[in-house]
Amino acid sequence: MYYVNKIVGFAVSPIGAAIACAIVAFVCARLRHPRTARWIGCLTVAWLWLWMTPVMTWVVGVPLEREFLVDGRVPQVESFPGADVIVLLGGGMGIETNLSSYAEMSLSADRVWQAARLYKAGKAGKIVATGDNSRDNTFGLLKDLGVAADDVSFVDARITEEEAKGVAKLGHRKILLVTSAWHMKRARLMFEKYAKGIEVVCAPTDFEQTVAAQNLFSVKALQPDGYVFHLNSVAFHEWVGIVGYKLFR
Repeated sequence: MYYVNKIVGFAVSPIGAAIACAIVAFVCARLRHPRTARWIGCLTVAWLWLWMTPVMTWVVGVPLEREFLVDGRVPQVESFPGADVIVLLGGGMGIETNLSSYAEMSLSADRVWQAARLYKAGKAGKIVATGDNSRDNTFGLLKDLGVAADDVSFVDARITEEEAKGVAKLGHRKILLVTSAWHMKRARLMFEKYAKGIEVVCAPTDFEQTVAAQNLFSVKALQPDGYVFHLNSVAFHEWVGIVGYKLFR
């Protein structure tokens, strides 16, 4: 199922659709339909351009994060209630390269910082870190941020569904769920389905989509940007997961 999800997700992604259109355009050109090939090629370029702009971020990204803002701002850790444990979803750390003895952080490393903030604020005395190889990468940064080694445990998982199932087996009754804001909507759905009986308090961080969309009312609104394309592709993947879950649950 893991690899099926990855393949399907890529096939319906913006870049997957663009590749498919490029192949169709190439076939049309080979079959001596140059006009059709040109039209498809132009539409493909326009399609990619649109997905590289803050305009599309406002459409697909901001709705994922909006409900988790408080009066338009990121909530403070002091506003969250106490819980049995802090559940830190994977995806915030880079790949272990063995080139350094220090933790390597990715674009979503705010997740690890958020878990440490909640821990140091006394919201829970334990952290459960999930994800593939979380022992090797997440643990190092948590220790650097002042979290006691004995207060960290791990659940090995590759996708959010596996993370929810793994946490459900631990027997906690109330958790503070930490992940990127753009991922929180789908993560909450997974925990509601696979960790029934657990009260889930969302403690999101990493509001990247909302920040990127602030360029909507500037000259950069239609300016293509590779990083914005990445954000929009991530947001699209989240919507595919949410819609798929609601259709096939």
